[in-house]
Order: sequence, then C-alpha cells, then structure tokens
Amino acid sequence: MNTPDTTWPMWRNIGALMVLPRQYAQGRTLLLVEDSHVASDAIRLMFRGAAARLRRVDTLRAARRHLELYTPDAVIVDIGLPDGCGLDLVRMLDRRRPRVALVVATSGQPEMEGLALDAGADHFLAKPVASMARFRDLLAPVFFDLWHQTPAGTSPRHDPAALRDDVHMACDLLRNAGCALRRGYALQFTEALGRSLHDDTIIAAVAGARESGAVANLVLLLRQRLREQPMI
Repeated sequence: MNTPDTTWPMWRNIGALMVLPRQYAQGRTLLLVEDSHVASDAIRLMFRGAAARLRRVDTLRAARRHLELYTPDAVIVDIGLPDGCGLDLVRMLDRRRPRVALVVATSGQPEMEGLALDAGADHFLAKPVASMARFRDLLAPVFFDLWHQTPAGTSPRHDPAALRDDVHMACDLLRNAGCALRRGYALQFTEALGRSLHDDTIIAAVAGARESGAVANLVLLLRQRLREQPMI
C-alpha cells in the first residue's frame, strides 16, 4: 500500500483557485453546459489529455438535475441556453457550498464578460475560443495534466458534422421562433454560430433580423451555407 505524501497539504492556493496536487487530481470531472455541437466538440478536443471526465448537458434543467446528484470539479457554462440564461446557473454555482473549484462562463457575445464576472464566474471565455493555450491555462489549476500538454495555438478545426447540426438547429429555431423570448434565443444562437464561422454576413443578417423582426432572409442564408460544401 502506498503511503500518502504528508508533506503536501491536500490543497494549494494558486491565484484565486484552490488546486489539488497531482496524486489527488486524477478522475476529476468537468461539466460542460453548452447547446452548440460545434463549441462542445471544440472544447472536447481541447480538453483531451486532462485525465478527467467531460460530461455535457445542453439545458439549464439538465445541468441542475446533474448537480443534484454530482459535484463536478469545474463547470463551463454557456450564457445563452434554450431554457434560460446561464448567468442564473453561474450565480447558483457561486453560492453552492462546497463551491465548485472553477466556474467559467462562455458566450458568443464578448460584451457579456462583465455580467458573467459579476454573477460569480471565475473567468470568461469568448466563443469561438481563439487560443487553445488560454483554454488549457484556465483549466490546468484543476486538471493538472493540462499543464504538461504541448503548447498549441488556435482552437481545433470545426467538425463538419457538428457544424451541419448547428446550422440545421439554427434554421429550426428561427422557423419556430413564435414568441419574443424564443426569437431572442434563436437569434443569439445564430449570431454565436456566425462568430464561430467568422462569417460577417451571418452576423450582419442577425442584426438586420433583430431590427426588422423578420427572419426569412436569415433562414435562406443559412440554407445557402449548408449548400456551400467548402464551409460545411
């Protein structure tokens, strides 16, 4: 039987985070609350090598159900979700005792950073995540093995199947956006998709749809993107 190393305290302070030494950091869990297939796949790839589990849910309801049963070691929360605002979950996680060691808010709208930090998030990540190194630096105090990963530059390329799923989802959301609340979520999701693709035409079309209240032209544009095989 191995004797524990009593020269290490169970926790160490690194910045504002409480960090486990490596022998205690195995088998840890990251809960990802994210509705986009593209964003989820990118985070899954960037998280590889963490010697930890990644669990993904795509609604606030599913996240709360998970948290009733399990306490993850870190949570990444998308602010725009189909059944509400992710900031409500961030506030809940900040009040939870024992508190989750690391809460990261993410959004395709960079201007949400201040609200996310005010709600209690430890960090904010704008989507699409431009730097794999920054992502790993944020997670490494909790998932120690990420410190030993080879430095990387930009985030991974989009998976074509995930991208197609997101475009189809955006079309479905826009076609069924009957009330103002559902329309707002549909436009937010589509704008985040446009930012992930670095597609200024989609972003401008979302702005036009917000101003006019009509989404038909935006749906036609997304269908066109589905037909453009180099993008998909």
